[in-house]
Amino acid sequence: MTASPLSARAQREREAYDQGLRRDGYMRMFSHTCHLFLQRRDQIIRQELQYADGKKVLELGSISWGSWIEKNHIRPSELHCINISQEELNQGIEGARDSSVKPHFRLMDAHHLEFQDECFDLVFGCAILHHLDFVKALDEIRRVLKPGGRILFVEPMGVNPIGKLVRAMTPFARTVDEKPLTLKELTELEQRFGTRYYFEELFSVPLGVLSGLLFRSPENWLTRFAFKIDLALERIFPPLRPFFRHVLVTGTRK
Repeated sequence: MTASPLSARAQREREAYDQGLRRDGYMRMFSHTCHLFLQRRDQIIRQELQYADGKKVLELGSISWGSWIEKNHIRPSELHCINISQEELNQGIEGARDSSVKPHFRLMDAHHLEFQDECFDLVFGCAILHHLDFVKALDEIRRVLKPGGRILFVEPMGVNPIGKLVRAMTPFARTVDEKPLTLKELTELEQRFGTRYYFEELFSVPLGVLSGLLFRSPENWLTRFAFKIDLALERIFPPLRPFFRHVLVTGTRK
């Protein structure tokens, strides 16, 4: 397939990531908020990716395959990793030098996937969909998935008003076009895939920030308390789920 010209949005994303974002301080601030949820996330990802063993897989992005595929000893028959940024792609290529998985890396726009219809068993990515024209990206993902093929994504949510304020105060940590998911985007997912959601971090955010000020290690009673509260709220009070900070999405092509 012939590569399509980059849209203005895709070009802005490429330039932002080629230049690099200033996210170190931002990530340190929230390092305690996500600690226990990352452990749960890793378990879910490990279980979901057993499906990918021996199958043809696509990552939107070029870095998460290391912790998701390689670390979990998943061996796809083919692993393709794409990225709009050459700098990001180079990081993936460098990380794959000693990999037993041997991904195929390509500079590519996720809005115009240069693959045939129904050729992948699984498409995955971490914090990538909210950088894209969501509907166009989902349509492309569905197009290249085989019938019954699966998706696995982790994305930020954009409903919580405090989260909106934090994003407004930290523009240096993000690109101008990125848009965290809302109920509208979840509905778009459900129209194309049979989905299941795992929401992460509500009270774990303020209590995790406080934990970072009080404790050196994220393993402490305060983060455990916040984690238990969030798990209970996610289970017993569904209307709160969109207000969580992140969501892990699994799904099967309809």
